[in-house]
Amino acid sequence: MALRIGRLSMTVTGVALAALLAAACSSSAPGATLTARVTGCVKVQTLTYSGAPAARPAAATQCVPEASLITAANAAAPQASPATATRQIPTVGKLTFLVDNVVSLNCTATVIDGTAAKNSEELIVTAAHCLEGTVGHVAYTSTRLLFSPMWHDGKNPFGTWTVKKAFLNKGWLTCKVPVVNCTTNQLYDYAVIVLRPKNGKGVGDLTGADGWSVNQPKTIPGVTIAGIPATSPGTLVTTTDTDTVTESGEPFRQATTPGFTDGTSGGPWLRNFSTKTGRGVLIGDTGGFEQGGPSSGTPSYSNYWTGSFAAVVKAAVSFEG
Repeated sequence: MALRIGRLSMTVTGVALAALLAAACSSSAPGATLTARVTGCVKVQTLTYSGAPAARPAAATQCVPEASLITAANAAAPQASPATATRQIPTVGKLTFLVDNVVSLNCTATVIDGTAAKNSEELIVTAAHCLEGTVGHVAYTSTRLLFSPMWHDGKNPFGTWTVKKAFLNKGWLTCKVPVVNCTTNQLYDYAVIVLRPKNGKGVGDLTGADGWSVNQPKTIPGVTIAGIPATSPGTLVTTTDTDTVTESGEPFRQATTPGFTDGTSGGPWLRNFSTKTGRGVLIGDTGGFEQGGPSSGTPSYSNYWTGSFAAVVKAAVSFEG
């Protein structure tokens, strides 16, 4: 297994780290006993980023009452038209970062609607392993995160956006001591990020936002899957039927995705995608089993989103509002 994180550049020290990342199969422990839920409450981990881009984020935990969960959102139109004419999807972009301030990598992320009454249009979804994870049971953390919606050909038509706070299921990463003897749980390989606004606007004010929904059917025809491979000049898009398969005793969505190599982690799985509006409804993101799939590009996997994902969105919406 190789992580679906795309390599951009690296220092000599980073070569060794990148090699470990590519061999991180032992980091996944779906059978591990993790404490991600208490009665009537889903535990959500928060990562708060300071103004210093290289600083490691401060971690904390909160409980989100299950009774208060939102479980779906509609797609939202942008306040402005796209800055350039392109076939790229406005809500989908490249998420770049440094792993422990050493290796420069990228994933894919998507702008989503949070459904709050006063939604600030600042939310994106990506894979949890793009933010933190394990290499040889040692924890790593990503810093210098930048999101570039509709990135293509080295251009950023909507600019770049910095990360303010990230929300993950607490069950994703567990360490017996601060950074060693750690495991990850494939069931929770997703993260919701709150971006900092620019000029009084959230990213979704410019790009629009995709909807999202949980507990969708196990088999869905015509799902649009998008991702930005590290070597690609733009977003790769495929429309295919998806099934839910059982791997390591747990359910994951699976689809055939030729060309979805490293860098596509976190990319959206969209139901009812409209080529006219460029928006749809997320039912998953590339990650989960094998952290998204083999580096060869196919098949790809996504977590089967349930109320645990909705709790992470709820926590992000509460902070955003």
